[in-house]
Amino acid sequence: MSKAQRTAMGDYWAKTIEKEAALRSMWFRKNEARLNENANKLISSRAVPEEVKEKIKKNRIEAFQQIKKFPRIKTEDTVIDFEGNLQDIMRPVNPEITKLIYTGHNKDGRENYLRERVKLIPEKRFYFPECTSWDHGWKQWHRMKDNRTLGFGRQQIIKASFYRRRGVERDPEWYKEPAHINPTFCNMCR
Repeated sequence: MSKAQRTAMGDYWAKTIEKEAALRSMWFRKNEARLNENANKLISSRAVPEEVKEKIKKNRIEAFQQIKKFPRIKTEDTVIDFEGNLQDIMRPVNPEITKLIYTGHNKDGRENYLRERVKLIPEKRFYFPECTSWDHGWKQWHRMKDNRTLGFGRQQIIKASFYRRRGVERDPEWYKEPAHINPTFCNMCR
C-alpha cells in the first residue's frame, strides 16, 4: 500500500469518526428531555421503603446473634527460646559442623559444611522465618518425615517427567492402521 493510499484511508477514517460523533450528539440533543424523564422515574421507583430496611437490619442482627461460636485455636504451644542477640537471625552452629570448613582442600571444606548444614530443617537453623516465603512451610516438617531430602534442592524434573526410562515403546494393542481406500476394492460388493 502506498503512502498516498494510507493517507487517504486515514482521512476517511477520521471523517467517519467525526460524522458518527456528530450524529450521536444530535440524537442526544433531540432525546434529552425524554432521557431525563425516564432517569428520574427510575430513581423514585428504586427507593427502598424504610420498613423494608428495618426488617433487613433486624434479620441481620438476629442472624449474627445466633452464629455458633467456637473457641480460638491455639496455634503455637511453646514460646521460642531466643538466647541470642536481637540482631541474630540464625541459631548458633554446632562446633563439629563448623570444623568442617577448615578440613579438606580448597573448596572441599566449604562444600562439606554446606552439605551437613542443609540437612538441618530451617526451624533448627533459624530462630524465626527470615522472609515471608518461609511462612508457608514453617513448622510443617513433622508431616514431611517420609520425604527424602535432596542435597541443595537439585532435582531432575524435566528428565523424570518428559523422557521415558525404557526408550521408544511399541504402539498400544488397540491402535490399528487407518483403512486405505482403494479404487479397485469396494466394501459394498462383499
